Amino acid sequence: MSSKNVIGETSSTEIVVETPKLPDKFADESYKLFSQVKVEPPTPEEAARIRKKSVRWILSFLCVGYHLMYVDKQTLGSSSILGILEDGNLNTNQYNWLASIFYLGYLLAEWPQNWALQRFPVAKWLAGNLVVWGCIILLHIPCNNFASLFVVRFLLGLAEACIIPAFLLILSMFFTYDEQAVLMPIMWASGNSSPITSGLLSYGVLWINTGSFSSWKWFMVITGTLTIIYGIFVYLFFPDNPMSAHFLTLEERAQAILRIASNHSGIEQKRFKRHQLVEALKDPKTWLFFLHSWSQEMANGLTSQYSLIIKSFGFTTLQTTLLGCVTGLTSLVSLGAAALILSKTRNSRAWISAAAYIPPIISSILLIALPWSNRWGLISAIWIRSTGGIPYSVVMIWAANCSAGHTKKTAVIALYHVGYGLGNILSPQLFQEKYKPRYIVTWWVILWVACVLPTFIVLYLRWYLVKENKRRDLLAQRGEIREVGVIEHIDEDGERREEVVDARQLDLTDRENLAFRYVL
Repeated sequence: MSSKNVIGETSSTEIVVETPKLPDKFADESYKLFSQVKVEPPTPEEAARIRKKSVRWILSFLCVGYHLMYVDKQTLGSSSILGILEDGNLNTNQYNWLASIFYLGYLLAEWPQNWALQRFPVAKWLAGNLVVWGCIILLHIPCNNFASLFVVRFLLGLAEACIIPAFLLILSMFFTYDEQAVLMPIMWASGNSSPITSGLLSYGVLWINTGSFSSWKWFMVITGTLTIIYGIFVYLFFPDNPMSAHFLTLEERAQAILRIASNHSGIEQKRFKRHQLVEALKDPKTWLFFLHSWSQEMANGLTSQYSLIIKSFGFTTLQTTLLGCVTGLTSLVSLGAAALILSKTRNSRAWISAAAYIPPIISSILLIALPWSNRWGLISAIWIRSTGGIPYSVVMIWAANCSAGHTKKTAVIALYHVGYGLGNILSPQLFQEKYKPRYIVTWWVILWVACVLPTFIVLYLRWYLVKENKRRDLLAQRGEIREVGVIEHIDEDGERREEVVDARQLDLTDRENLAFRYVL
C-alpha cells in the first residue's frame, strides 16, 4: 500500500499523493458485504429507521452491561460494610491491595484481550468473558482470607479487561461520531448510577439472616448470577458487527455502514497490521489520551472507599448504604445533562470535559478545609465528585473516534485502558491507614493529579486537533486529498482485477486517510 499520503507530516510545499492500493484480504470487512449487495446510501427516513433499530438493540444491551459491570466492580466496596473485612480478617493495607490487584490483572490482560477482540467475533468473545466474570464473582463466597481473595480479585481483573473495549468497538461500528458522543454519556450514566442499585441491594441483604452465610456473600450470589445470565443473552442476541445484525435486513446492513460513512473509518478487519500498531505508538495524541486516563483514574480508588469514608463521618451501616445511593443519583443526573448538551452542540467534548472537572476540584478543597464536625458538608463534597464521570466517558470515546484503522483503533483503546488500569492500581494506595480519618494528603494528590492535570490535557488535545484539522482543510482546498482507493482481487477465471472503491473500505488509519477529520 502506498504511504506517500501518510501522516500529518506532509510538506505544505511539496506533496505527492498516490491512490492507496492493497489486496482484498487486507480490506475492511464492509468490502465483503458490498461485493454481495449493491445499495444506494440510505435516505434520511431509512437512516432514521436504521438508527432507531440500532439504538433499541445496541444501546439497551450496552446500558444493561455497563450497569451490571459497575455493580460488580463495587462488590468489594459494598462488601466492606457487609462483613467481608471481618470474615476475611483483613486490615486496611490488605483491603487496599484487594482493590489494586484487580487492576493489575486488568492491566496485564489488556493487550491479550484486545488482540482477541480483533481476531475473534467481538460479541462472542465478550459473552464468554462475561460468563467467566460472573463465575469468578461467585468464587468470592468460599474465600475466608486475604490470599484467596487476592487470587480471585486478580482473576476478576483478567476477565474485565475485554468488556469496555468490546463495548467501544461495537458502538463505533453502528453509530456516527456525533451519535457516539451523545450515547457514551448515556451508557456511562447507566453505569455510574450503579451505586443506587448497590446501595439498595446492600440495604436489602442486611436483612437476610442465614447464620454464617454473611450478607456480603448474598450480595455476591445475586450480582454474579445476574452477570452470567446477561452473558448468555449477549451470546444469543448481541451482534458482532452490522454484517451480523439479526435485527437488520441484508440491505439495511449495507445501509447501516453507509450511514456512518462520515466517520471515515471502516467497520472491522480481522488481520493484525503491524504498521498500524507502530503508528499508534508514535502518535502523540495516543499518549495524551493515555495520560488523561491515568491521571483521572488516580481518583478512582474512591470506588472501594466510598462506603468506609461515609461511615467514618459518623453514619450507621444502614444509613451508609442509603446515603451511598445519592452518589449514583448525582452521576445519573450529571451524565444525562452532559448527553443532552452534546446532542445540542457540535465539537464540544473538550469544553464539557473541562467544565466537569470543576465540581471535583471544589470537592477536594472542601474535604481538605471543612471541619470534621461538619459531616453533611463533607458528604456533600463526596456527592458532587460524581461529575468526574463525564470526562471519563466523553474522552474515552473521543480517543476511539480520533483513531481510524482497526488495528490502530484497537491499540489506542488498549493503551487508554492501560492508563486506566495503572491509575486504578495506584489510587487505592492513597488511602493508607496513616492518613485516616481526614486523608488530607490523599485529597491534595487527587486535587492536582486527578482534577487539575486532566483539565489541562483535554484543553491541549483540542488545540492540537484543531491545528491538524486546519492543515488538512488546506490540503483539501488544493485538491491534494484522494478519497478513493484500489482493491486487488482474483476473479473466478484466475485473473487479477483492480476495483476502485471508497477509501473508507481500505481500513486506512486516520493519518493515512487525510480526508479524515478529528472530532473535537
